[in-house]
Amino acid sequence: MKTVRIYRHRDCPRCARIARVHHRFDWLDRIEDTVASPKTGELRLGQIVVEDLRTGRVMGGAEAVEAIFREVPLYRPLLPLLRIPFIRRRVAADADASGADSCTPATSGQCRIDS
Repeated sequence: MKTVRIYRHRDCPRCARIARVHHRFDWLDRIEDTVASPKTGELRLGQIVVEDLRTGRVMGGAEAVEAIFREVPLYRPLLPLLRIPFIRRRVAADADASGADSCTPATSGQCRIDS
């Protein structure tokens, strides 16, 4: 049963790659992704939001990533890292399309994840 829906921008290749990775690790089939606009409005290139399908609540930033991590058993060991302030800020900026690794209209063809 799907429990979270990831909303991603339709023109962001990086978001599409990350969504494919989530699906590969989601052996419990809890995650769904879509390029439709969430009820909160249009997304910027590189931005994601997550909707909890049980409650209808829409989350962004680190809270969205935390919701994904809770649903995929392989990601659960990473949850404590989100309590570390500088990691949480980095994750929030990345999910909100304001981080250094996020896509911009000028770089959308070469979006990548830097380590």
